[in-house]
Amino acid sequence: MAESVASTPADDAPGLDADSVREWLLAHPEFLQKHPELLEQVDLQHESGHASSLIERQVEWLRAKNARLEARMSQLTDTARDNEERARKILKIAHLLLRAPTLAVLVDNLRKQLREEFEFDAIYLGVLGAKLRRSDIAGLSRIDPKGSVAHAFDNSFRTRLIETGPLDAERARLLFPRADPLPASAAVVPVDKRETIGLLVLGAADAERFTADQGKLFLEMLAELLAGSLRARLS
Repeated sequence: MAESVASTPADDAPGLDADSVREWLLAHPEFLQKHPELLEQVDLQHESGHASSLIERQVEWLRAKNARLEARMSQLTDTARDNEERARKILKIAHLLLRAPTLAVLVDNLRKQLREEFEFDAIYLGVLGAKLRRSDIAGLSRIDPKGSVAHAFDNSFRTRLIETGPLDAERARLLFPRADPLPASAAVVPVDKRETIGLLVLGAADAERFTADQGKLFLEMLAELLAGSLRARLS
């Protein structure tokens, strides 16, 4: 018995190729409506090895597409829910910062909310020495412009850009000498884009908590709120 060879559009109709057939069918969708028998007569080889009709393959494709759309919708819904929750937490922090009667109360409220609402493992808040007259406020450090902290985070003070990602042990130990374990990742947030007055560092023991490619919108909002509140108390 002679071995059969699958024909191609070019074999059956010289000058006609797959792209031409595809474009013609797209331009004439009524063709399959007028010839519905083709949907069942055309057999397509499935990955499993079984043949299926064109209409069965179309149903299968639509189901797979629907599953992808549902997964995408679920992801968007989860993201929207997470963003709404973050916005609620930021709003709560804003109220506490604006209503704080003193700098000490402001710092205490901020640290409590960041720990309780966002579950950060370590929090560092420092103000440049020239801006801070007091040195007795718990949880607030004075940063010497020529000291070790200013040197270790020189890029943040210089660019005034928020950085997220891994935190090396040397810098972690500098900010959090009593932390055990040391934070493995962090968000380094310069306070005030116009003129940096300080630094907020949010540390996490989880090395994946902060990554270089994550969004920074809520960190930017927090930085703006903190900058305005600190300036009002430092002046």
